[in-house]
Amino acid sequence: MNEKNPPSPLDAELLEALASASAATTPDAQVAARMREKLFQRVHAPAPDYLFVHSHQGEWVTLLRGVELKLLRQDDASRSFLIRMKPGSKLPPHEHALEEESLVLEGDATINGVLCLAGDYHMAPKGKPHGWVTSEKGCLLFIRGASEQSTRP
Repeated sequence: MNEKNPPSPLDAELLEALASASAATTPDAQVAARMREKLFQRVHAPAPDYLFVHSHQGEWVTLLRGVELKLLRQDDASRSFLIRMKPGSKLPPHEHALEEESLVLEGDATINGVLCLAGDYHMAPKGKPHGWVTSEKGCLLFIRGASEQSTRP
């Protein structure tokens, strides 16, 4: 192919004439199934460099009685994870090596004495401790903060 003179696209009328002159065919069941599978793979394939963690993926790890953590992503500096708290459960006071952001996805969480409900956001500054995190009815939190590696000396 000559790169200085790329081929010109087919004329729309010619394409229409070719399409109308071709007889419609139906592929056999195996070919149709392969075509369908390839199409679904292309449609549902994640874009490169994107990370997806579906709700049924990952492992819930018990942190404390009534409190579980599911890691979503982690690098040298930060991590994103979910915290699931059963009714009446508590997380003890702690400090933050980096800013820590949290979003209540479900239920209720009391953070530093402030009741937060679904959709509420909280940011704890780097190095600043906060008190107990409690949940009266149970909750699901999304949290982004320091990774375990960034907190080690």
